[in-house]
Amino acid sequence: MSFDRTSFNHHIESLCAEWARALDEHGFDAALVPAGTNSYYFADDQSPPFRPNPHFARWVPEPLTEDAVLLVRPGITPKLFFYQPDDFWYVPPSVPPWTDGVFDVAVYQESENQIEGIVAATRALTNIAYVGPDTELANNLVITTDDVRPFIDQLDYGRSFKTEFEIINLKGATEIGVRGHLAAHRAFLSGASEFDIHMAYLDASKQTESELPYPNIIALNEHAGTLHYQHYDRAAPKRVHSFLIDAGGKFNGYHSDITRTYSAMPGDDFDSLINALDEKQQALIGDIGLGLSYLDLHERMHHDIAELLVAFGFVTCSAEAAFDQRITDAFFPHGLGHLLGLQTHDVGGRLTAPQAENRSPSDRFPNLRLNRQIEANQVFTVEPGIYFIPMLIDAVENPADINRDRVHSFVPFGGIRIEDNILATQDGHENLTRPVFDKALAQ
Repeated sequence: MSFDRTSFNHHIESLCAEWARALDEHGFDAALVPAGTNSYYFADDQSPPFRPNPHFARWVPEPLTEDAVLLVRPGITPKLFFYQPDDFWYVPPSVPPWTDGVFDVAVYQESENQIEGIVAATRALTNIAYVGPDTELANNLVITTDDVRPFIDQLDYGRSFKTEFEIINLKGATEIGVRGHLAAHRAFLSGASEFDIHMAYLDASKQTESELPYPNIIALNEHAGTLHYQHYDRAAPKRVHSFLIDAGGKFNGYHSDITRTYSAMPGDDFDSLINALDEKQQALIGDIGLGLSYLDLHERMHHDIAELLVAFGFVTCSAEAAFDQRITDAFFPHGLGHLLGLQTHDVGGRLTAPQAENRSPSDRFPNLRLNRQIEANQVFTVEPGIYFIPMLIDAVENPADINRDRVHSFVPFGGIRIEDNILATQDGHENLTRPVFDKALAQ
């Protein structure tokens, strides 16, 4: 995998046009976009890994850009003020070669000179949108600006539509993630601990922990019932029932987000439930097309899960009653998915128009991150789950309809989540995840 310069050049052309329209509509002369500055832990001289401002990273998909700043003006080549200090403690960042001919690049060894250069370039501008964190840079610049939130909302709306360059990188991130997933599964089959499975993932995907799109979720047994389980036990449990892995890859700043669940005993009831949920997920994905409401897909999956709760004996009522009484909410407590891109939970999932109108969340599903209609070039996840979480099941308003003994027997398995990444296309959709698994397994 390499950096596709041709599609990147087209990507920048698209961004120039998109930002020019937004600047004009909101009355700005220009946008100043800082990559950001890292901060130290409290009372410490160590800092977390640096992650650039995603609005900057959309233009400059390079992680080592701390303190760089981009100036975007309609009709003018974007100006990149790149900070490259002389340093012997750390390797300073380098200007990526693919910036040639795309940006007007100025390199600075001293931050004071960089600020002077930015001041000189913006002195004649009267209304600048500052799109980034409130850092020392903002304090050093005299910027008269209106409220930038509506402008940023419009940019967030636009980020949901991926260019060819972005789709290429999302596919690259998928390949990285799948390599890790397959190695993690092999480690699970060998009896490895959560920690050792995690390390197998890192090794196969060739990522350090700081390079992951999000912390790996490596959950054995009941740990799979904690949705964002964050620990890695160093010792394997005496008896292994199940394995849930939610882990992705990152390529040129773009993320993949993939989840698989396995039974330790192929052919048992838990394995059958995994396969049944997988069939429901694939059937729903197969029906994805333009114009559908993602909220409707989420509700459809709740009905599908209600059917599984009945079929596997977890409830004694009808599937319709399980949905109407919100019993499914206890077994499937999260959203069906979210937009995906430079952030794992990418922005714009509730913005419904180019003018960035916010759609109110569903009364029943207020935490659903994506409630827009499906449009071409959106990339989003489809990740249904069935979990056996005592605190949620105990809170069901009509507990008499739950087969407690049956549910209790599944608590040691934790739960199931199956997640693919989907690209909406003009003629339907493309599953970015499954073909990569199929190709790798065939080899």
